[in-house]
Parts: sequence; C-alpha cells; structure tokens
Amino acid sequence: MAVGLSFLFWSGLYAGGGLIGGDLYSYYFPQKTFLADQLQAGTIPLWNPLVGFGYPVIAESQTGALYPANLIAYSLLGPNAAYNAVQIVHYWLAFLFCWMYARRIGLSTVASLLTATVYTYAWFPPRICWEWAIIGGAWFPLVFWSIESFVQKPERGRRSLSVLVLALAAQLLAGHFTLAFITQLTAACYAAARILWGTLDKPDVDLAVRVRRLLVVAAAFLLAMGLSAAQLAPTWELKTRSQRSEVGQVHDPDYGRIPVWYWSQFVFPWMWYPNGPGIDVALSEYATSTNMVEAHLYFGMIPLAMAFIGLASRFRRQRNLCLTWSVLGLLALLYAAGLFLPVTRHVPGFNFFIGTGRYGIVTTIAVALFAGFTFDDFIRLRLPTIRWLLTAVVFMVTIAEFWLVSGWVTYAVVIENPPLASRDESPLRKLLLHANAEAPVRLFSRGANVATLLGVAATPVYLGLGPAEYWDPKRTMPEPLPFDESPTPEHIDWLRQSGVTHVLSFRPLDVDIWPVRPVWSGYDPMLNRAWAHSEPLNLYELLGSRGRVAWEQPGGDRRTRVTSYQSGRVEIEADSSTGGLLVLTDLHYPGWNVSIDGEPAESRTVDGLFRGVEVPAGKHRVEWVYRPRVFWFGLGCSALCAVIGIVLCLWPVFRRDVPAIHSAADADNG
Repeated sequence: MAVGLSFLFWSGLYAGGGLIGGDLYSYYFPQKTFLADQLQAGTIPLWNPLVGFGYPVIAESQTGALYPANLIAYSLLGPNAAYNAVQIVHYWLAFLFCWMYARRIGLSTVASLLTATVYTYAWFPPRICWEWAIIGGAWFPLVFWSIESFVQKPERGRRSLSVLVLALAAQLLAGHFTLAFITQLTAACYAAARILWGTLDKPDVDLAVRVRRLLVVAAAFLLAMGLSAAQLAPTWELKTRSQRSEVGQVHDPDYGRIPVWYWSQFVFPWMWYPNGPGIDVALSEYATSTNMVEAHLYFGMIPLAMAFIGLASRFRRQRNLCLTWSVLGLLALLYAAGLFLPVTRHVPGFNFFIGTGRYGIVTTIAVALFAGFTFDDFIRLRLPTIRWLLTAVVFMVTIAEFWLVSGWVTYAVVIENPPLASRDESPLRKLLLHANAEAPVRLFSRGANVATLLGVAATPVYLGLGPAEYWDPKRTMPEPLPFDESPTPEHIDWLRQSGVTHVLSFRPLDVDIWPVRPVWSGYDPMLNRAWAHSEPLNLYELLGSRGRVAWEQPGGDRRTRVTSYQSGRVEIEADSSTGGLLVLTDLHYPGWNVSIDGEPAESRTVDGLFRGVEVPAGKHRVEWVYRPRVFWFGLGCSALCAVIGIVLCLWPVFRRDVPAIHSAADADNG
C-alpha cells in the first residue's frame, strides 16, 4: 500500500518526470546537482564554490552531503532521477514507520493503514517542493515506535533504543533541523509521559526504575546527536556567523504560522483550496510572513470526525496514550498559530527555527492516531459486508480528498520532461565549461543559484543558512539589482571587484551603458524552461573585471594563472617583479589555509569578503586548501559515538531482573 499510494500521487516521478516550482530550481537542485557531480567525481564535497563566493557545504546542511540515502542516490544516478528516488523512498518509509507505530500501540492492521494514510498524505504532498518535509517527516513516527517499544518491553531495550538512536541521527544527518527539533521536543515529552506517568499505578515499577529508564532514553538522544556531530558541529559554527545569528528582520521565527482564522480549512476546505494561489492573497491580507503551503493543515473530513470519536471512545482504555497525544497535538496546533512566540522567540532553540506552522505535523499524527482508534473499533464489529463496504468508502474518499488537495495547495508540479533532464544538451553549459577550463568563470544572472546548474559560479545567492557577509549591506550589490534597469557606476564597480567575468541577461544589453562584449545569444533548453522564459538568453563577457584572481594593485610586470580549481583546493601561479597582495575573489571563511611554494603563509581578508595573501617577488605557487577543523572534530565525535553505540549494543547493560511493562494496555492503566 505504501508503494501503491506513492505511485498514485507521484506516477510522473516513477515515469522519469520531474518536479518544478517552489524552491526546487533556486535552492535544492543547484545543491543536489553539485553534490552529484562531486560524488561521481569521487569526492565528498566540503565547500561549494559555485554559489556566490562559496559556502561550507556540510555547515549549510540542506545539501545533506553526509546523509546515507543521498550518498547512494547521487553517486549512482543523475540529479533528477536521484531526487525523485530519494523523495519516493521516504514516502514509503513515512508510511511504513507510521503503520509500525500504530501497530505497536495496539491498532489492527487495517486501522494502522488508515493512520499511516492520513499522516503521510494529509501533510506531505502539498510540501513536495520542500525536501525537508519529506525526509524529516519520514523518520518522525519511527522515533515514537522506538520509545513505545522500550516502554512496553524494556528488557529488549537495546534493540528499540538502537533504532531510536539511528532514527534521530538520520534526521540530523539529513540536515533538516526544523523537523529534527520538533521531533526531539515532542519525543522528549512523549517519553516522559509514557515512562513516568504511564506506570504510576504499578507498585512493582517504582519511581527509581522509571527515572532510570527515562535517563536511558535521554542518553539515547545524546548519543544520536554525537553520531551526527560531523553535521552538527559545522552547522553550529556557520549559525554563529550567519544571517540567523540573532532574531531580526532577516530571521524572524514568526514566519510560516497558521493564523487561527485559517483553522476553518479543517472543516470548510472548499472556502480556500480550489482557489489555489488565491489563498496566498487572503493570507497576506490578514497575516504576514506566511503562505498557503506553510499554513496548510488538513486531515480529511472523515478522519477528522473519526478522531473526535476515537479520542472519546479510547480514553478509558488507553487514558495515558490518549491524553499524551491530545495534549501534544493541541499544544502543537497552538504553537503553529504563533500564540507562544512572544515567549519562545527569546528561548534558545526555539528562536533559531522559523516556520511555526511546521509543528502541524504533530497535530496531524495525533489526528491520524485517533481516527485509527475509531476505525479499529468499527472493523471489529460482526457485520462483515457492511464493514468492508464502509472500509472501502472511507479509504477511497479520504485518499481522493488528499489527492485533490495536493493539486490545489502546492508550489510544485510534476512535468514529463523537466528542465534538469536537458542539462547535458545545454549550449550555455558547454560554452561556459570550456571557458571555465581556461579561467574560472563567475556569472551575474537573475534567478539566484539557478545558473550554477551550468557548473560554473554565479551570483546573487539564495541560502537558508549562509555566511552573514551575503546579507551585509556594505558587501552586497546596491539595490535594485540591474536586471530590468540600467546599471549605476556602483553596480559596475561591484561586479568588477567581485570577480564577475560574465553577465547572463534576459534581454540584450546596451553596450554603451554596460562595459561588456557579446559572447552568445540563443535558447537554452535547461535555463529557459527553468525560468519559464521563451525569449533568447544573452551572454556577455564583463570587461575590466579583476576576475577570480588578481593582484590588489594591478600594473607592472605581474601575472597570475589558476592552474587548478577544485571545490576544496585552488592552485595559482603568481609571477611578479615586486610582489604584493594576491586576491582570490572567493569567500574567506574559517578552514581555508594558504601556502606559498608549500610553506604555510598568513591569509588576509580583503574587502571584508575575499581571500588574500602577501606574495613575494618572483614566480611562486600559491595554494589554498579547505581543511575545516570543526568538521574533523565533529567527524571524530561521530566516530567515537559510533564505537560507543556498538559496544553498548553488544554489552548486556540492562538488568534482566527489572520487571517489564508487558503490554500497551497495562501501561495505559495509569
């Protein structure tokens, strides 16, 4: 059923099509394409030199360069096929893990299928344009399966806690920290409720035993964070140096909330959904910093009605479980509306993450579980003909609802021949890669990041978590950017000083205003379609630019040549009669070290952005190498925690004489 539903919703992806819309071509595909190129060249990238002036790949996290599924898919497949495969597999996993959790708390097979259907296809499909929703959400129910397995059978705790550690670590290694934070916060509350409160009436399980079990779960959380330290440590360093270093205009936790009045979508979806993009207009009139996908929260009419019945009918039999999920679901719904932000925006952890509406995933699984309770009671009735007829109706109507809504509330659609599939046929890519082999190219082009799909560097940038220099008004190009208007002298100076070598424009440039030389004009099958632009693109060489490497004081007998330019290493031949400051117009960031003729040299930050080094007179080999200490420290921590985890799994750490909680029903008597 997991495979069948994913095919029903995403048959176009199975057939080799691709997604377009939302952040896909401006954010995810540029990252994934770079990752695929690097992995298939035999390297795991630590630095992406293509976006702007570069950024640390691991630290920015959204590439997911250390995530096992990405390492496998992007090593073996093209970027579009790999992206499709990763998305589809995580739909399978989300469905399977939710079904496993529903079974663990006592639901029948069929009722668990309904729970998994509501969880996976009520919340995920509208968010298909955001990879974090699919990958992060897939591991969410497995965490609760692991905790519940430990609650019910602590004598088998090594197995369930091992799964817990791996599930939490997988979320973190994927680099999607919003859902990882929501998962850890919700799981911590769930564990406390199920372990401490769920056994209060058990005289044979005293408080000390319950506290010890809770501490073991807490230790599993810490071990998971240690396993993912290779991802977390670089991200923490970048966070302190990024646009999200503090709450402000660039980073506002209020973004993405679900206004209370928009809760009407639960029971009156026809008021909003058929209008498609019109929802955004309505939201902008009454609320700021949100959109129809962030604010989407729909459970299906039948499952919502069943959820209220299930909560009431199961409360006596599984009081602790029902109360736990009702409280967690309600608190998540209130937080999704931004009602707690006046306090939490000042609380560490909460103030780092934006998108309060994403807490709706907790409410969704709560509703799915309660609907499953009702359905479970129904299918146990001794009316086989009516039972199976109504079962078919419930599934068909609910799935049809979700399928319709996934088309109404989304920023992405599946097309048969996606732009990324034409990457190898791109004439611009062939031309620029040839030029790049002679000297590194940097494009100035509209559509942040999109032009990096060509395999060359481009500016401006779009990063969810990026170096603060990219948002510093002193370092960025003056607004408005000269795409539809003539450039000012300040624009031209910025382009030249920033090492921009080429300009890619939607319209022909006036060579009397722009200091450029025409290079190429025509239709590019990848970029034209990615931008939905039907007119020819125009490529120009920017005259007077200092390029990617130059002497700070040009003139005289001074020459430079880039002999090797790789993601984490740049080699330059510098020849001068007087020496001077050599500038590489790439971002100066911790971890970049420079040497001259093999001897370490002292680097300098030039113009608040770029890398510089004093080079003596004569002919020298200057080499920049990226060796981020924080990454290697994190990798060491991950390796150490992996060893600790293996030892704990093999060592009998749990006392066999501790009474077990043998069933979910017993645990719920409290």
